[in-house]
Amino acid sequence: MATYEETQAQIVDYLSKVCGSTPKLTDSLAVIGIDSVAMAELTFEFEKRFGIQIDDGVLDVETVEELARYVQDRR
Repeated sequence: MATYEETQAQIVDYLSKVCGSTPKLTDSLAVIGIDSVAMAELTFEFEKRFGIQIDDGVLDVETVEELARYVQDRR
C-alpha cells in the first residue's frame, strides 16, 4: 500500500497538470479551479488511478490535503 506522502505527491502532481501550477496542500480546491465539472473528471481519474470507489463524501472535501486524506483512506 502506498504511504500517505506518496498519495499526496501523486495528487499534487495530477492537480498541477490540471491547474497549470503546483497547488499547496492547504489550497482550497475551488480556489485552484476545481469546479463541479473538474471534480467529476477528477473522480473518474482517481477511481481508475488509485483503484478506489469514490462516494458522495468527496463533496465534503475542501482542500488538497483533505482530498489526499480522502483518497488514502480508501486505498
